[in-house]
Amino acid sequence: MGDLLYRTDFGKYYIGKCEETICELGIKTKAQLILTSPPFPLNNKKRYGNLNGKEYLKWFSSLAELFSSVLTPDGSIVIELGNSWEKNRPVQSLLHLNSLLSFVNNDKTSLRLCQEFICYNSCYAKTRF
Repeated sequence: MGDLLYRTDFGKYYIGKCEETICELGIKTKAQLILTSPPFPLNNKKRYGNLNGKEYLKWFSSLAELFSSVLTPDGSIVIELGNSWEKNRPVQSLLHLNSLLSFVNNDKTSLRLCQEFICYNSCYAKTRF
């Protein structure tokens, strides 16, 4: 199960694999906010076991039903979703976008995309190529 990182009067913050943490907390526990940063669909394997291609799309899409089962009616899901590149090509992959659309369009949920945020990382802005 995920580790309880900290708690306040307003809620608890767990860190760990979302599937395991949510299942162990049980669906009786409802969340106002689910904040997650799933593994990105990178071409090179990482030690945390990232998926790619159809496996990633299927896994990411399945999270919609799991998250919906524990989300309050007025709750929100915030996902840090990173992009990747097509293998051996200088072309951005659309896998992360297709995965997000599949997540939101899951027939077993009533999720909606409210807003997209672009994160500006000043560390990358200072890098010269």
